[in-house]
Amino acid sequence: MTSNATTPNTSRTTLLRLESVVVAFGGLVAVSNIDLDVARGDRLAVLGPNGAGKTTLFNAIAGDITPTEGRVLIKGVDCTSLPSRLRPQLGVARTYQKTRLFAGLTVEDNLYLAQTGKQRRHLSLWRGSRDAELRERARHAAGQVWLTDQLDAEVGDLSHGQQRQLEVGMALVTEPDLIMLDEPASGLSRGERERLIQLLEDLPTETTLLLIEHDMDVALKVADSVVVMADGVKVAAGSPDEIRNDPLVHAIYLGEEGAA
Repeated sequence: MTSNATTPNTSRTTLLRLESVVVAFGGLVAVSNIDLDVARGDRLAVLGPNGAGKTTLFNAIAGDITPTEGRVLIKGVDCTSLPSRLRPQLGVARTYQKTRLFAGLTVEDNLYLAQTGKQRRHLSLWRGSRDAELRERARHAAGQVWLTDQLDAEVGDLSHGQQRQLEVGMALVTEPDLIMLDEPASGLSRGERERLIQLLEDLPTETTLLLIEHDMDVALKVADSVVVMADGVKVAAGSPDEIRNDPLVHAIYLGEEGAA
């Protein structure tokens, strides 16, 4: 079995650190004593079956819920009790399991608005040089996620896979230090999953990714290190090859360890 603790990376800047994070809802402990370090340039996947506690952990990192115990530090700042709206100012961008896009607006408009949200800008009828710059960055981000030919398309007309691509683009366009992807392959067809994997693999090497996934194939192809959770506990950690060959991980996914 692989180690149940990640080795702290002392040679690179730590962007995210979790210290003994616990999340409990009444008597139910959804996440138990999770320690984690994500350094700049890391691509870490948190893998596990449904009910493992992945999304709860993600929401604690993103500020959508407050941990019951432990600390969440982003670039050294204790964010444990800070609301999610402050995460972008610390260089964190995230996606959600269910898309949160402006369906009636175009791809370019969505990418433009993602930037104004981070910078707390107000919309204006006056389009100055700054707005032109944001529009140019929006078009560049569309190219990064293979949507250049869909810039003027309404988001509601895109396929589900293209909407997932756009969500990644909306994270990228804010130039974050850390991108958090919440089950990006959820609901995708096999072909769409392969396209998403290629998109993520093609991101610049300095891009730092933290993704949670139920789909083992996606996680093991995209990540360079993997943490496996079951029943709120971290049960294994290692390289994709180590996780792929771990009998305990296979047992969890086959339901032999009672992971819900």
